[in-house]
Amino acid sequence: MAIAIGSFIQESNDFSPVKTRYRDFDFAFGGRAMERHRAAATEMGGFLNVLAQSRRKLAPMLAGWSVTAGPVQAPDFARILKEFRKSLAGVRSPDALLLALHGGQTAEPAPDVAGEVLRAARAIVGPKTPIVATLDLHANVTRQMTECATALVGYKTYPHTDLFETGQRAAELLMKILAGTVQPAMAFRKLPLIVPAENMQTTSGPFGRLMNDAIKTEESGAAEIVSVFGVQPWLDVPEMGCSVVSVTNGDPAAGVRQVDALARAFWESRHEFDVKLTPVRRALREALRSGGGLTVISEPADSTGSGSPGDSTGVLGPLLEMGCDVPAALFVVDPEAVQIAVAAGVGATIKTSVGGKFDRRNSRPVRISARVRMISDGRWTGQARGYNQGVEVSMGRAAVLDIGAIRLLVAERPSMTVDPELFRSHGIEPARMRLVVVKSPNGFRAAYEPIAKRVFLVDTPGVSSPKLKTLPYRHVPRPIYPLDPRLKIKWEN
Repeated sequence: MAIAIGSFIQESNDFSPVKTRYRDFDFAFGGRAMERHRAAATEMGGFLNVLAQSRRKLAPMLAGWSVTAGPVQAPDFARILKEFRKSLAGVRSPDALLLALHGGQTAEPAPDVAGEVLRAARAIVGPKTPIVATLDLHANVTRQMTECATALVGYKTYPHTDLFETGQRAAELLMKILAGTVQPAMAFRKLPLIVPAENMQTTSGPFGRLMNDAIKTEESGAAEIVSVFGVQPWLDVPEMGCSVVSVTNGDPAAGVRQVDALARAFWESRHEFDVKLTPVRRALREALRSGGGLTVISEPADSTGSGSPGDSTGVLGPLLEMGCDVPAALFVVDPEAVQIAVAAGVGATIKTSVGGKFDRRNSRPVRISARVRMISDGRWTGQARGYNQGVEVSMGRAAVLDIGAIRLLVAERPSMTVDPELFRSHGIEPARMRLVVVKSPNGFRAAYEPIAKRVFLVDTPGVSSPKLKTLPYRHVPRPIYPLDPRLKIKWEN
């Protein structure tokens, strides 16, 4: 008998024009899945760290991760679910199951991927086998997830720096359940609430207070795990909304009190999540007027970590139009421009258009004349804490284009921009730049704030815009805040 472990992670954006395919996950199976994460600072790495000390027999199933994009296409999700079932069914009478999921992933036609995976797992292992799953704190927790899992364990940090520790906490909880020292009782409270990600950091502000309260409840011994889920705001699904989950040791009444108190505090702080954005040209002017040092410009509406295609020229266009020939690093997804650069070769000068190839509604191509500085296979290994630290990722082929002092990194596929290693792996040192543009609402802060003099969140259009009321939601439950700003909740005493 063994503990089965697996990892299947992606955050979805239902407004993205780019669908997710099977190959985007780069799946590894069996022993290869375990080797990929053995030394990685991921949830599965945390599982392996704790379980190695327990000397329990392990049964690795599969591991796959994809950068955020649109829903997984129906045939691809059917294949993934089939392979998951096959992997788990191959483990004879498992003692338990540990899963690293996201909780904010959708597929065609499944609006609740984590719930479907957990339901499939429960059907195979039966009603008594413990199933503990980790979730991103942007998970959209559903009733199905809470009914199929024994315990759900969310991240405590945003920017996400505790993936490994979350895996450890989940594995430690599972060991207590198997030892009989914890009889898990899970309580769940859902809110008719969506909040932008830009002010959801856990180091300060409203979400920081909520997370501190959750941690204090755990430290008091009143609960084993308390998780606050701010939800991925770009999901357009029927069971949408922020939530709180508590796992107590056999005290369901205490769990209900805990989630109700945190949910009420969450609701009462909803206005504090409002975002102030700076017009792009104003941000560029202020950055150039302010003297030396690095200015980081965040373009959240085209966040590749939030499901946008990464092809916006919302900052590049004004930068070129204003004649800002200063050391700057930008990232744009454009497979056609990469192909042209590869064909021309290093040292060649090319004239082409970049950007605006996927999200044609919100961005337009920009004409450039550039020298090809570098061509690469687009594979690099994350170094920043969290976000797949230690795991190699691929963004297809890539090229660095010099437009005067500007370094434009173009790639065939999206990649997370929160880690400076994205640029460093391509010969660009962000700390030596005057400007670095990141496509991220918040996750960039962990690695970039220590080296930045200034940070601006700029106002551009895109499918991960924090202006939630401008997005074409069709399936979320109504009423829900902020789409229905006058919504009131009647709290029971």
